[in-house]
Amino acid sequence: MNEQNEGKPFYKRNWFWIMILSIFIIVSATTYIANFSFYQGKADSTVVSQKKTKKTVADLSLSDKYNELKTGKTGYSKKEVIQLLGEPTSVQQIDDTSQVASLTWDKMDNGKSIVIQVTFEKGKVSAKSIQGLDIDRKRLLTKKDYNKLQNGDNYNRVLDVLGDPDDYSDTNGIKTLIYESDLAEADPTYDALIKIDVANNKVVSLTQQNLK
Repeated sequence: MNEQNEGKPFYKRNWFWIMILSIFIIVSATTYIANFSFYQGKADSTVVSQKKTKKTVADLSLSDKYNELKTGKTGYSKKEVIQLLGEPTSVQQIDDTSQVASLTWDKMDNGKSIVIQVTFEKGKVSAKSIQGLDIDRKRLLTKKDYNKLQNGDNYNRVLDVLGDPDDYSDTNGIKTLIYESDLAEADPTYDALIKIDVANNKVVSLTQQNLK
């Protein structure tokens, strides 16, 4: 009997198939565990990512939320704006025919009143403006600073030279920046002002009054 077993090929012996079956079970179990861990990890990452996104939106400052608003062809809808800024303080229907409406938000930010106005045309944001920003400049802006800028400079160049504007509006993609605080005045009896228009991320117009 033993001689017959010894004469059998190894693939016809019982121990060979038991070993093959054991290897198959181990490999299958390992693959299942690995796949489960991968998809579980992927799902956990998605949940964490969603939580981070929600937290980021919730933690945006008022000015950051304002900057999120798109105007023109890709303008936000009224629903999207309200989701971002909350319910408006007032609503004014300007023109029923062309579906033009103006919504205003009067909010407090660091103890200061901030007014945001958004104009909608046919359900999309066409213009926006913000007033009352608390700008803390480290020094007075002068005519020398103003002269550092020229038509064709990009938007970030303006912010690098002058800092954040006091008032900021955007009408169909044309940004208007107004600087009126901490300006060196040539004549102290008149207010100084810097006004800059930006289109397609480039300065297209610069004006100033009473800068020293």
